[in-house]
Amino acid sequence: MTDKTYAFVITVVAAVLASVVSFATFAVNPPVINYPDGSTYTLKNGEEVFVAHVNTPMFIRQDFASGNVVFKKQVPWPKRDYTQTEPANTGSPGEHPWCKAFVPAGYTFELVSFYTYCDTNNDQKYGCGDKPYDASSDGEACPSS
Repeated sequence: MTDKTYAFVITVVAAVLASVVSFATFAVNPPVINYPDGSTYTLKNGEEVFVAHVNTPMFIRQDFASGNVVFKKQVPWPKRDYTQTEPANTGSPGEHPWCKAFVPAGYTFELVSFYTYCDTNNDQKYGCGDKPYDASSDGEACPSS
C-alpha cells in the first residue's frame, strides 16, 4: 500500500467514526424544545417538529376514500416535560436570591451563569464558600476558615 492510499484509508475510517459518534450522540440525547415561559418538551422516538411563524396557521390534511380532502387547523403542542414553578425573576444572575432559587434544566446560558457567578468555589453547588452566598439572610452560619 502506498502512502497516499494509506492516508486515504485513514481519512475514510476517521470520517466514518466521526459520523457514527455524532449519530450516537443524537440518539442518546433527543432534541429538547425550550419555550419562552421556561417550560421544555423532550421529543420521543417517532415525533417530529414543524416550525411556523406565530401568525401562520398550520393544517393537518385528512384524505377520505370518497376523494374528499379536509384540512384541520393544527393547535400548538400543549404537552411539557418541565414547567417552571418558581417565578422566573428572582433577582439578577449572581445575586444571592437568584443563586439560591436556581434549578438546573439542562445545559443552558443560565447554568453557565450559575457556575460563573454563584458556584465560585467550583464544588457544583451553591452554599458556604461561594462569594455571593449570604448565610445570615438564611439564619445559617458558615464555618470560618
